[in-house]
This record gives sequence, C-alpha cells and structure tokens, in this order.
Amino acid sequence: MPTCQEVAENATEYLEGAMPRRERFAVWAHLRICPNCRNYLRQLMRTVSLTRRAGASDPPPPPQEEDRLVAAMKAARASRSD
Repeated sequence: MPTCQEVAENATEYLEGAMPRRERFAVWAHLRICPNCRNYLRQLMRTVSLTRRAGASDPPPPPQEEDRLVAAMKAARASRSD
C-alpha cells in the first residue's frame, strides 16, 4: 500500500486515471483508511475545478498585449543571460 507521500505525489495521475490499475487500486485502498489523504484529494479536486472556472471566464488578452508580454519576457531572459 502506498504511503501518504506517495499518494500526494501521484494524486494527479490518480484523479486523471493515468496510472496502472494495480497502482490505482492501491491508492484507492489507502484512501479508504486515510482521512488526511481523502481531504487532500478533495482539496486538489476543488482547486482544479475553481482554476478551470476562473480561466474559462477570462477573455484572452488582445493580440497586441500578448505580443508586448512575450517581448518583455524575451528581453528579461536576454538580460539575465548577459
């Protein structure tokens, strides 16, 4: 059975169903007996849900603003490499 740390490290894969069945079952079994990990996964799911909702309501930046931001990031990177 995985430890709490292992559950936390693999939480995203568990929630996305991106782990092998045996590992998924082991995490599920751990969650059945560990309230702390259950709470952690609930919080993670809530965070993902709120982040998606917040991002969906924001309109994309105007193209000129996006270009300005990209240019600023490139300039900052170039000044650090000098």
